Amino acid sequence: MRREQWHVTEALLFLHFAFYFMTTTAPAKRVLLALIPGMVAQRPWTVVTFQFLHGGMIGFFFSMLILWFMARPLEEEWGSLHFLIFWAISVAGAAVTAILFGQPLAGDIFLDTSLLFTYAFVSPDTEFLLFFILPVKVKWLAILGGGFLLFSAFSSYGPAGGLANAAGMSSGFIFFLATRKLPSRRTVAYKVKKARVELTAAAKETVIERRNLGWDRRVRELAARVDAGEALTKDDEAFLAELEAAKDRSVTICAPEEFGFAQDPVCRKCAGYPECALRRIRSSKP
Repeated sequence: MRREQWHVTEALLFLHFAFYFMTTTAPAKRVLLALIPGMVAQRPWTVVTFQFLHGGMIGFFFSMLILWFMARPLEEEWGSLHFLIFWAISVAGAAVTAILFGQPLAGDIFLDTSLLFTYAFVSPDTEFLLFFILPVKVKWLAILGGGFLLFSAFSSYGPAGGLANAAGMSSGFIFFLATRKLPSRRTVAYKVKKARVELTAAAKETVIERRNLGWDRRVRELAARVDAGEALTKDDEAFLAELEAAKDRSVTICAPEEFGFAQDPVCRKCAGYPECALRRIRSSKP
């Protein structure tokens, strides 16, 4: 499958690893990156950076697994722009709810849950190895894992923090549900390409039809004169040379008796008209 030139999933993974390394080596910086409602005006970047903070290695590990195995296929299917909007709406839902409730927030439980439910909705029968041993379909994993993530959010951040994470999860999932019937980028690209090809073919057919109609009267007159036994003039030879130069070798022409000049709807739009016209004239040429 052809990927785009830039990928949101890889960028998010890089940021998660970079922030995890930074906050592990300098724990004091977590305060500058966490979302604290009363400090948003002084630290506006925290409405985005709060999601890159993790409580420990295990949580970070499973968060990156979900991001890689579920976000990447969704981005492949939707396109990077669509996935970026999905991510931004999830982040905004969690951040705005946390600010409204006055609840400090850190972590990306909301995004993991949203990805889990969305992926389960798209590919419910896909199997993952739970703990790398037990095969479980993602629809059941979404129920169990989603419930556990939301429970963790409520137990770690309290009711307000749990609601903020639930709002982030719901925002992304609702956006997915609202846009899931829209055609994918591959479908749109195919339809655009098909329409472009059809328009090009129609334009080419129109040019050929006009050209054939412009020749037709003279072809008829010349064919009638040749049938009557008249000799060709220099102008006639020049016209035959023009038809000869316009022959399209890629076109397979019909039998001689099927040539009906421009009166025939097929001949009128056919790129093989000059070759058929030449054959008709020369078949009676002395």
